[in-house]
Amino acid sequence: MGASGFLRKSCLRCYYLPMPVYLYEAADSAGRKRKARAEAADEKALRDSLRAKGLFPLNIRLYEPPKGLSLRRVTKKDLLNFTSELGSLLDAGLPVDRAIYILSENAGKDEMKGILREICADIQKGQSLSQAMARHKIFPRVYVNMIKAGEAGGILEQVIKRLADFLETTASFRDEIVSALIYPALLVFVGGAAVAVLILYVIPKFAIIFEDMGESLPGPTMMLLGLSRILISYWWVGLLGALSLSLLWASYSKTSEGKLFIDSLKLKVPVVKSLHLKFAVARFSRTLGTLIQSGVPVLQAVRISREVLGNELMSQKLRTLEEGIQKGRGVAGPLKETGVFPPTVGEMITVGEEAGKLEETFLMVAGRFEQESRSTLKRAISLLEPALILFMGVIVGFVVVSMLLAVFSINEIPV
Repeated sequence: MGASGFLRKSCLRCYYLPMPVYLYEAADSAGRKRKARAEAADEKALRDSLRAKGLFPLNIRLYEPPKGLSLRRVTKKDLLNFTSELGSLLDAGLPVDRAIYILSENAGKDEMKGILREICADIQKGQSLSQAMARHKIFPRVYVNMIKAGEAGGILEQVIKRLADFLETTASFRDEIVSALIYPALLVFVGGAAVAVLILYVIPKFAIIFEDMGESLPGPTMMLLGLSRILISYWWVGLLGALSLSLLWASYSKTSEGKLFIDSLKLKVPVVKSLHLKFAVARFSRTLGTLIQSGVPVLQAVRISREVLGNELMSQKLRTLEEGIQKGRGVAGPLKETGVFPPTVGEMITVGEEAGKLEETFLMVAGRFEQESRSTLKRAISLLEPALILFMGVIVGFVVVSMLLAVFSINEIPV
């Protein structure tokens, strides 16, 4: 049986859509209290049902899933899987509410299941899919606006497919970046752990031997032993200092002044500037191109795309683009005036706008800058890896040589 046939069969089995869940407290004829959960069309229907069972309802309230910390939160991968599966179900001819109900029944996480059931219930109450999704934080503003545009244009299935492609491309790009950074991070961790073991465990053992000998030690050895004693005695000071600085930095970075300062630094540090600029341009272009392609008005699409830039300074500069569009000046001219994008991008957007292929041009720009970001990151890491290895080698070498110098001096072996 093909996928479409299976989905249609599943649809027939899932004819009844979920009802609201209530928590109730009721008393029986003997006066004993009972607490339980039950599904019902509304509160009145639940009261009638309880009375029919010989129970006297005392308290009824709508059940809300717990919103505390969870180890199984809804991730971006869950959102991508949901979007892809929803597109397949709608392609098979299922109504939106029934498709979402089927997905809720097969959701692997309770939190996702609860969210989808709430969306389904809201749709049954007359809300649109975009309105129902807007109530839940797992759906970004970009996502909700694309769904809204698809509903307005009667092309919801096509928009959901574009959404799935957009999420998949973004996730793939992000995973490549993370994978490229794993080895340098592992190198720093292993190298740091090795140095810590040498200074905090190995060197103190040698220090006892040297003290028993009562001989004068070489300068590098004395310096190393002094550093070891300080770290062993006052490690907690360093830890508290690092935690305090981290908390202060985190608090400062949340303020508007702090965000602007950090974002301006990102655009000044040589290698970081190139990478950050390319990441931001790629993210903005892909989001804007996908939104316009899905039927979102250009001005609204620009406002949403500014939010995903990841740089407040660049976002403020792009307000000039919004003002230019509002005045009917198009996109290319105001975009050049912002000074955010490289000049070549402005020329490409000019050509795309004149040809009536603005969204395709932005997607092409996104693809180009994503590729450039990968290349720049690979070059930076190819230089970073040997630099880290050399740095760790110098530190370990200094420790080993300092110990050997002390051993040679004690045994009066000429070096």
